[in-house]
Amino acid sequence: MRETADDVSLAQDPALEPSALLTLATHRDPRVRATVAARSDAPMAVLMSLGYDPSLDVLHALLGNPRTPSSVVRKLSDHRNAALADAAVQRLRNGYR
Repeated sequence: MRETADDVSLAQDPALEPSALLTLATHRDPRVRATVAARSDAPMAVLMSLGYDPSLDVLHALLGNPRTPSSVVRKLSDHRNAALADAAVQRLRNGYR
């Protein structure tokens, strides 16, 4: 059985096929999903799907990704976690002019 660290490394591989990113976006470990969420070459469908992730680390990684759709950032601006919501509002103010 592979270790989570191996899957994180795999998710960081720039040569990874988009179909593999789709699989890693549903990984049980949020560190792997956050790594996928941070990738600027992640498929748009993956970024949109990860917007519903329960892990705050994944959601923060999405906010740090310049390719995350504004619709996902707007949804996160209403998140129950105040720090995440504030970061999303800040991103909306600064990132989409």
